[in-house]
Amino acid sequence: MKSINFKALLPHFLAIATFLLVAAIFCKPALNPDLMLDQGDVTSWKGMSHQSFEYKEKYGHFPLWVSNMFSGMPAFQVAGDSKWTPLTLVDQTLQLWLPQPLNFFFLSCICFYFFGLCIGLRPFVSVIGALAFAYSTYSPIIITAGHNTKMLTLAYTPAVLGAAILIFDKKYWMGFSLLSLFTTLQLAQNHQQITYYLFFILCALSLAYIIRLLLKREYLHIGKSLGLMLLSGILALAVSAVSIIPVYDFAKESKRGGQLVINSNANQNDNIKDGKTTGLSKDYAFQWSYGKNETWTLLIPGAMGYGLHYGETEGEYELFPKLSENSRTAEAAGSLPSPELANQIFSNFQQRVYWGTQPFTNGPVYLGAIICLLFILGMFMLDNKHKWWILGVSFLSVLLAWGDNFPAFNYWIFDHFPLYNKFRAPTMALVIPQILCPALAAMLLEKIISRPEEKDWKNFMSGMTAAGAAIILAFLTYSGADFSNENETRTREFNNLLTAKTANIGDVLASKGDAYKAGRDNDLYEGVATYFSQAGLPDAQAKARELMNALQEDRQSFFQKDLTRTFILMLFAGLLLTLFMKRKINTAILLSGICLLTAYDLLDLGSNYLNKYSFERKDAFEENEFPLTAADRQILADNDPNFRVFNTRGLDEAKTSYYHKSIGGYHPAKLGIYDDLLAYQLNGRVNMPVINMLNTKYFIQQDQSGQPIATMNPDALGNCWFVNGIKWVKGPVEEMMSLNQFNPKDTVIIDESYRSIVTGAGAPDSLDKIKMTSFNNDTVRYESESKSARIAVFSEIFYKDWKAYIDGKPADIMKVNYVLRSLQIPAGKHQITFQFEPKLYILGREISFYSSLIVFLIFMTFLVRSALKKNRAEQA
Repeated sequence: MKSINFKALLPHFLAIATFLLVAAIFCKPALNPDLMLDQGDVTSWKGMSHQSFEYKEKYGHFPLWVSNMFSGMPAFQVAGDSKWTPLTLVDQTLQLWLPQPLNFFFLSCICFYFFGLCIGLRPFVSVIGALAFAYSTYSPIIITAGHNTKMLTLAYTPAVLGAAILIFDKKYWMGFSLLSLFTTLQLAQNHQQITYYLFFILCALSLAYIIRLLLKREYLHIGKSLGLMLLSGILALAVSAVSIIPVYDFAKESKRGGQLVINSNANQNDNIKDGKTTGLSKDYAFQWSYGKNETWTLLIPGAMGYGLHYGETEGEYELFPKLSENSRTAEAAGSLPSPELANQIFSNFQQRVYWGTQPFTNGPVYLGAIICLLFILGMFMLDNKHKWWILGVSFLSVLLAWGDNFPAFNYWIFDHFPLYNKFRAPTMALVIPQILCPALAAMLLEKIISRPEEKDWKNFMSGMTAAGAAIILAFLTYSGADFSNENETRTREFNNLLTAKTANIGDVLASKGDAYKAGRDNDLYEGVATYFSQAGLPDAQAKARELMNALQEDRQSFFQKDLTRTFILMLFAGLLLTLFMKRKINTAILLSGICLLTAYDLLDLGSNYLNKYSFERKDAFEENEFPLTAADRQILADNDPNFRVFNTRGLDEAKTSYYHKSIGGYHPAKLGIYDDLLAYQLNGRVNMPVINMLNTKYFIQQDQSGQPIATMNPDALGNCWFVNGIKWVKGPVEEMMSLNQFNPKDTVIIDESYRSIVTGAGAPDSLDKIKMTSFNNDTVRYESESKSARIAVFSEIFYKDWKAYIDGKPADIMKVNYVLRSLQIPAGKHQITFQFEPKLYILGREISFYSSLIVFLIFMTFLVRSALKKNRAEQA
C-alpha cells in the first residue's frame, strides 16, 4: 500500500482548522472551563429533569413517569435511559467532543462541507458555504434560547442531502451507507419539525432528479435510488424507535393531538371533532408567524427592528437592539418632568423596537447580504440542475413561515398535510433557505471560478440588475412604511406593565399571551396616554404621541441603517465579482474577499445574540437559577411523602419542579387533558375544588417585598378518597364544564362511556378507609377497606399506559374529573397497585439498539470496502 497522500488531504485539514478557529473566536467564553451557556430552555429542562436524575442516582435508572411537573406525565418526554451504541461514538467524534456551543457550529460546518463536496464544490468554496449556513443569525439565536436538539438536528441536515445526492449520482454503496448514517444521526437528535422540513427538501431534490432521469429513460437508476433512499429512511426510523414510537403514541394523548374547545363558534378556523381540535388549535400553532414584510429580514436584519435579546453575567447587562441615549425615544422620554418616570418609560420602550407580527422574538432570520446576492446571481448564471428545485422549496418555506398571515394557503396545509397539525412556530420553516441559499451561493461561486463562458457576463449583469432591483424594492418598502404596527399581546403586556409601575423587562418577555393580531399603535398610545393622565402629567396625550412618533423614527433608523449596510456589502461583493469576471483579480483574491465579507457580515450581527453575556459561572448556576428559598425549605421540611405545590407566579415555568411536585411546569407537548385543565380551570380564574383534588398542599406566593412565602392549603384532599355520589356526563366539553361547580370530596364526574364498569358509589360508612402505602413513580400502592363496593378517586393523572391491579388481578381504570384516575373497589380489605407499563417505549428501546448496530455495520462495511478497493487500485 502506498503512503497516504497528505497533499490531497491538506485542503480538508485546513477546512477543519478553519471551522475550529472561527468557532473558537466566535464562542471564546466557552473555552473557559468555569463558564457555561445560559440557555433559558436548558434551564427549564434542568428544572424538569432534576428529580429524574435524583431518582436515577438512587435506583440506577431513570423513572418512566415523573411526578414533579403537571401533576405527573411520562418521563421519556423529559429524560430517559438509552443503551450506548457505536453510533454514539460517531456522533461525538463528528462534534470533536467540543464544549457547547463550539460543537454546534463545528458540526454544522462539517456537515455542510461534506454536502459541498458531494455536489462537486472545491474545498474552499465549501468552506464559504459552510460558514454562511452555520452562522446565519437563526443559529446563535436558537442556541442561546436553549434549543439544542433543534440546532443539532439542523446541523446534520446538509449531510443527509449530500448523501442523497451521492445515490442519485450512482455512487450507490457510498451514498446508501452515508445516508443511513446521517439520517440516523439527524433523527436521533429528536426534533421532528426540522426533520419534517428536511423531508420537504428531499422531496424537491428527488423530484428534480426523477424528471431529469425520466427524460433520459434511466428507469432502473430511478428505482435503485428511491429504493436505497427508502431503505435508509426505514433503518434510521428503526434506530430512532426509542423516541419516535413513544412520541408518536404520546402525541395522540398530548395537546398536539387535540385541544378542548368549549365554544366552537369562537374557533371556526379549526377542525373540531367530539369537542376537540384534530391537532393543535390554529390560534396556538400559528402564534409565531413571520409577517410578509418581515421576510425582508432575510436580506436586511433590522427591517422589523430585530427583536429583543438580553443577557447578564457577573453583574453586567446587555440588551440588543439598544436604543442609545441619543435616540429619538431617549430624547422624548427625557422631556418628561420626572427622571424616574423618564427612566421607566425609556427602559420599557427598549423592548418596543420590534414591530413585526410575532408576539415577541429574540431576533430575525438573516441569511446574509453576500449570500442573498450570490443566490440571485445563481438564478441567472447556473444551469437547471439544482436552481429551480432550490428556488421552489425555498419559496414554499417562505409561504409556510407566513403562517396565519397567509391563511388561505397555510390553513389548508395545516388541515391536510400528515402530522403538520402537530407542529407550531411556522417561522421555523425558514431553516430551509438557511440551508439552501448558501448551497446555491456556493454553486454560483464554483461556476464563476471554474467554467467561465461567453454568456456568463451577460447573465452576470442581469443578476446584478435583479439584485439592484431588490434593493430598490426594499427602499420603496422602507419609504412607504409608517413603522407603527403593534401586536395586541405585546401591547396588552406593556400596558399591564405600566399599570403595575414596574420596569422589569424579564416579566414582559416571560409573559407570552395566547392570542394576538397585528394592529396599529392606537392601543399602545392609549395605554401610555392613560397612564400619563393617571399620573397627573400635563398634556398627557401630546406626550404619549410624542413618544410614539419618536419610537417610530427609531424603528425607521434601524431599517435605514441596515438597508445601507446591506447595500454596501453587496456593492463590495459585486465589485469583487466584477473584477474577477474582467480578469483583474485571481481566484484566491475573489474567494478570500467573499469569505471575509461573509464572515464579517454574519459574525458581526450574530455576536449581538451570542457573546460574553450568554455565559454564566458553572459554580453559581444552581444558586442563581434555582435558589433554595425559605419557602422551599418550609415545604421540603414537610414529612408528607406525596403532595403538590402551586407557584402562583405562573403555571408555565419549570423552576418549581426542581424541588417540588408542581401542578405547573414547562413542556411544549404536555398531556392534552392536563393542558385543557390548565386552560379552563387554572389559568386566570383558579378553581379551588380543582386545586384541592390535585392534592395541592402548598401555595408559593409573594410577600409585600416580593419574596416567596409558603402557605398551606388545609383543603387539599390527599392522595386518594372514597366518594359518595356520581355525576354522569357525556363528552369532554360537558365533563370540563361540570368542574366549574362541584365538590370533589363528595362527588366524582364520570363520562357515560364507563357505565358498564361502575356498579355504584356504594353506601358511605365512617369506618371505610383508603390510603397510599408507597409511591415510587412507576409503581404506586394503596390499601383499602370498606363494607360495600366503593368508588375511589386517586389524585394521580390518568394516562392510558397505567395498569391497575386489585389483589394482583387486573382492574379497569376510569378517567374521572377530566384528569384523574378512579377504580371501582369491591367490599372488604384490598391491596391496590398502579403500575406504569409503557410497552411501546420498551419495545422501541430494543428496536433502536439492534437497528443502530445494523447501521454501524453498514457504515463500517463501506469503509472496509473503500480501503480494499483503494489498495487494489494502488497495487495495479
